[in-house]
Amino acid sequence: MAGISHLLGEWRRDLLSRGRSQRTVAGYLKDVEAFARWWERTTEREFDPCAVLRDDAALYRQDLLGERRQRPATVARALSALRSFYRFLVARGTVARSPLDGLPLPTAERGAPRALQAAELRRLLREAYASGNILHRAVVVTLAYTGLRAGELCSLHLEDVRLAQRKGELVVRGKGGRVRRVPLPAEARRVLREYLLVRGDVPWRQLFVGQRGPLTPGGVWTIVRTLARRARLEGVTPHTLRHTYATRLLREAGADLVIVAELMGHRSLATTARYTRPRKEEMEEAVERL
Repeated sequence: MAGISHLLGEWRRDLLSRGRSQRTVAGYLKDVEAFARWWERTTEREFDPCAVLRDDAALYRQDLLGERRQRPATVARALSALRSFYRFLVARGTVARSPLDGLPLPTAERGAPRALQAAELRRLLREAYASGNILHRAVVVTLAYTGLRAGELCSLHLEDVRLAQRKGELVVRGKGGRVRRVPLPAEARRVLREYLLVRGDVPWRQLFVGQRGPLTPGGVWTIVRTLARRARLEGVTPHTLRHTYATRLLREAGADLVIVAELMGHRSLATTARYTRPRKEEMEEAVERL
């Protein structure tokens, strides 16, 4: 597999230049490397992307779903990474066509993504306020009231924050370099003003800066998970707060699907529509009330 390290390096740079996050790129590379190792085991040859057949891709899909019993969503992600890699190879002329062409991705009916209930969100915010750390408070409140991805939050610059007395907004650079404007409700404006007062004059353009420099997506995950543990909440990540934001807009605020898709930076309304589906726990609770 060492023979493709230069290709993986070029692909990595290409993905980053297209606005993919470091976390996404690392996941893609891991998936392609896993396929390369599988191909070498099954063919007893050094991995050669030009020698991969469509049957190889189909057998790999079957191996993941059948032998390894991986979830359809996990397999779909792995195959999507391979598709992206081969699109890159076709574009640069390394291969004539992708062995993934025409290979269907496994699908599974999914309910709404996990979102915090109102009481759970209050517990998390209570811990954020009680922590005494204004940066941590600003991070959690901004995520909860804007639905930003962790990478988007870390990409915010000072000039991306527009605050007035009765309104405010963030200029957000999302996936693929697309820019959107997300309004800030009163509580988010208040907390961001408090944070800006203590941020100080630091030599970085990024909005959120810690003691060691600009905040990273990993740092955001650590902040959220730490506060969630203190609030006795399990499995809470920055993306959980993103899901919570979308769910509250649709179910509590009664926002239009098109508006929520724009606020979330979704390309497809089908992605946003997932938040209108009932979760398994909600269906079970409804049945228990019979």
